[in-house]
Amino acid sequence: MEKAYGGVIINEQGLVLLREPKKHFGGYAWTFAKGRPDPGESSEQTALREVREETGVRGEIVARIPGSFLGSTTDNEYFLMVPMEGKEDFKEETQAVRWATRGEAENLISQTPNATGKERDLRLLKAAFALFRSLEHRVPDSE
Repeated sequence: MEKAYGGVIINEQGLVLLREPKKHFGGYAWTFAKGRPDPGESSEQTALREVREETGVRGEIVARIPGSFLGSTTDNEYFLMVPMEGKEDFKEETQAVRWATRGEAENLISQTPNATGKERDLRLLKAAFALFRSLEHRVPDSE
């Protein structure tokens, strides 16, 4: 299975950035940015590029999220990121982006009909917030 790399951006308020794929491509309601590497691109470079292209937000990598997250067509690795200044337009493969609390994100991801993708993204959300908390950021536990 091919490798893909992506990022989960959590801001200082503990909100996570989600993207809504255009026409819910791949059976996803809301998901995280990821993609396959371009020739010669590192996993980190791929993740940063995909996040910028698919959300319009420039991220800075804080840490690699432990584990591998299997999807329907790729074996995915993700990086925890924080947002940097500046916002660009996202590319045509995304129809919307939004910041959500952890609870809101769980509800939005749960709308995904692609069962494999939904389980992966819920597991990824949990792992990202666990890592975020372990790095001594303040994240609300409620919701």
